[in-house]
Amino acid sequence: MVEIGDHADTHIVPRLKKVIDGEDRGGVTESTGWKGGGGFRYYTLAPTLLKTDRWGNLVINPAYDPAMLAAAMCKLEGFTYAPSDALWWQHGHSSERDLIYVTTQTLSAEQLAALSEELGEDRSLLVCCGAYRGVTAAQAAERWPNLTIKKIPKMVKDRCEWGHDDYSLNVKNLPMAQAPAVQPSQDDLFGEEPVA
Repeated sequence: MVEIGDHADTHIVPRLKKVIDGEDRGGVTESTGWKGGGGFRYYTLAPTLLKTDRWGNLVINPAYDPAMLAAAMCKLEGFTYAPSDALWWQHGHSSERDLIYVTTQTLSAEQLAALSEELGEDRSLLVCCGAYRGVTAAQAAERWPNLTIKKIPKMVKDRCEWGHDDYSLNVKNLPMAQAPAVQPSQDDLFGEEPVA
């Protein structure tokens, strides 16, 4: 289900809780003999990550605090959001050796050099920053091979599709999900035979 506004909080969630608790008598509950049980997950979409400022430039939405931004960048780049208590620059990982750091700051060549040195040669760090100065992209790649530097919001803009009339997903080559070895039996909500 998808709802806009407060309807999810005022109507949908209370109704689903009553259905699960076996207290709902409306809809198909009575005709199917539903006695309650089950569960649901409830998600709220985050605000848009990029906004256009008054000059027409894409900027990071001010609604994002540093933790929200780091979590969003981790999700976008395929990392697990897991801020380190020991390393201020580690906001997530995709493996034990591939890490991510997210900041809106403009980083200097000296700061990038310090990050590279602290990181060491056996790990890599994706640095998502507002900008960097004192070095070109080619120079940065050559000087610090353990760092990959991307600018926010350009990296977000480059990952998104723009200007399409149809954003339908191409699903013809998706991998097929494997069925669990044993599935519990459950009654069909619409009165048909139980499904195994």
